Amino acid sequence: MTEDKELEKIREKKTQELLRIAEQRKRRMEELKEAEEAPKSVEEKDKLALMQFFLVPEAYEYWIQLYESSDKKQTAETIFKNVLYMIKIGFMEGKQVTRIGIKKLERDIEGIPPSITIKRKGEKKRSVK
Repeated sequence: MTEDKELEKIREKKTQELLRIAEQRKRRMEELKEAEEAPKSVEEKDKLALMQFFLVPEAYEYWIQLYESSDKKQTAETIFKNVLYMIKIGFMEGKQVTRIGIKKLERDIEGIPPSITIKRKGEKKRSVK
């Protein structure tokens, strides 16, 4: 009898924990949805000013190149949304994104895997994956 009660308490505790985790995921998804919707209300000049403030000059120039190119415009928009989300959650406080950071975001968005190229004297280049 006591084992059944203990087992029931454990089940109830586990159920409460799962409900709490589900609620956290739901809130996280709502935050992501709000972050995606927020850029729609941002005007073009505000978007450029915001990116100029939070990117180092070299990274801003690279982002502008992406933004102005026709085939990479969607990637640049997604990078903007990611930077806006990082601002919202407080990650960007006192920080600026570098060109390497923008390139990493671009590669992540486009699904390009990381690669390492090795070049030694007398050998041709070879990629390591």
